[in-house]
Amino acid sequence: MNDIIPPKDTILYLDIGNSSIKAAYKEDLNWTRPDSFKIRNASELVEWINRHHMDFGMVVIVSVVNDTTQAIVDRLEINKVRVLTVEDIPSDLLDYKTPDTLGIDRFFACYGAVAQTSKPVVVIDAGTACTVDYMSGDFVFRGGVIMPGIGILEKALRDYAPNLPAVLRTIPEEWPGKSTKTSLRWGLYGSFSDSIQGALEKHEERFDGFEIFITGGSAEWLSSILPGEPKVRPMLIFEGIQYFLEDHFK
Repeated sequence: MNDIIPPKDTILYLDIGNSSIKAAYKEDLNWTRPDSFKIRNASELVEWINRHHMDFGMVVIVSVVNDTTQAIVDRLEINKVRVLTVEDIPSDLLDYKTPDTLGIDRFFACYGAVAQTSKPVVVIDAGTACTVDYMSGDFVFRGGVIMPGIGILEKALRDYAPNLPAVLRTIPEEWPGKSTKTSLRWGLYGSFSDSIQGALEKHEERFDGFEIFITGGSAEWLSSILPGEPKVRPMLIFEGIQYFLEDHFK
């Protein structure tokens, strides 16, 4: 990999997900992230980038939505644009049977965590979908779990059982639920927490110890209901992209 990468504080990073697009860039040592843009409003993102095109030497994109990515790239006024794909990842860093279907954001979130701790990690990305992935201390992605995010579960109940009451996003202290609301909270948030803890236990059985990182839109809430002290890193995917570029694009 011999692409010339400009100084990292001139790079605009884009993470194009299933329901939104996130942008971030470094100012000195600090990350700055404009408001997330919904996928349906990708044109607003393009307009924003083009208004600020003199501020960035390069745009680096990771994406799970190819059509949206191409539409954005075609309209950008910045000359240097790089879309990172699974083909950019050395094959010996992917212990995964179907790399062509791997959501590349999963790899970069784990890469960012290992780069910070130099130890094996499990990264929980609590977004539209929730992933619980393991990466060894030598940056080999070992796979994990993809499950519905908590927002999808909440929306499914609203859509298919609209007569059920709205509830607080907390786990009740008493078991079993003694009211419809506490029963719902156990069913939604208790079962969601149990699913993640079950995945963590399976990783523990399969691999040695690891540190837990959480990122994604529901990261703060999820960290409050999980035991222990997981590290919450809102910018983890962007950090992973930056570390990866520094390690592999010289």
